[in-house]
Amino acid sequence: MDGKINMSVKVICPYLNDEDIVQLKLRLWNIPIHFEKDYLGIGSDMMYQKLWNKFIDDDIFIMHSDMFPLEEDDDNHWFDEVLKYADKLPEAGMLGCLLLYPAKDADGNIFIQSAGGKFTDGNPDHFGSGLCMDTQGKFKEEIEVDTGQYDCVREVAWSTFGGIYIRRSVFNKLGNFSSEYEWTYNRDVDYCLQARKAGFKIYQIPVKLVHHESRDNKRIKANDQNKIKAEMRNLETLKNKWENTEFYKTLDEKING
Repeated sequence: MDGKINMSVKVICPYLNDEDIVQLKLRLWNIPIHFEKDYLGIGSDMMYQKLWNKFIDDDIFIMHSDMFPLEEDDDNHWFDEVLKYADKLPEAGMLGCLLLYPAKDADGNIFIQSAGGKFTDGNPDHFGSGLCMDTQGKFKEEIEVDTGQYDCVREVAWSTFGGIYIRRSVFNKLGNFSSEYEWTYNRDVDYCLQARKAGFKIYQIPVKLVHHESRDNKRIKANDQNKIKAEMRNLETLKNKWENTEFYKTLDEKING
């Protein structure tokens, strides 16, 4: 890190298990990151909320315990790039990194997990990835190879709360997550839509992180019907609240950033 930009930002990283952060601490050796264990099992979103209320004077960068810089970035220049974009784009309330899957195929291709949030057939979805769940509780399997197609600054409808920079002004305006949602699913989408309604921009920036989905969160499993049902209820809540508004639509506009 070159330390040329003087910004008040806290990097937060909640975690469940001590072994999950051993390697991350080594990789982020020169970044002042605040690790906090989820002793009560309240889930990642509630831990984010706890920490953004703890550091009340700072912008927040949310890191996952299973999220790493690219292998070649030994000195963590990625974080300098995040700060530079935050400095250059003051109108942005949130800036999300481009998330990649860790595994490569036989040809050495890297696949995209999320290049920003959009809506597909009325459901929250990710540019570049197959993380969208449809109304039948099934995940789609359309994943793009990273060829640099998203290596630009783009305004998007929402961004996942992992590898994301959020300004203090957003928290001051919106407060906490909505209590309408169960567990973690779609709280971040709702918060992003609230932010846009309040006048903030959400940008996806070409800063890449590898996300080993997912040790740090109790994700939906194919055979976990309880979590699938909870996700479906959250999706219904989200759509009832936002689907007929101007904010529930895909944005994909390149920004001169």
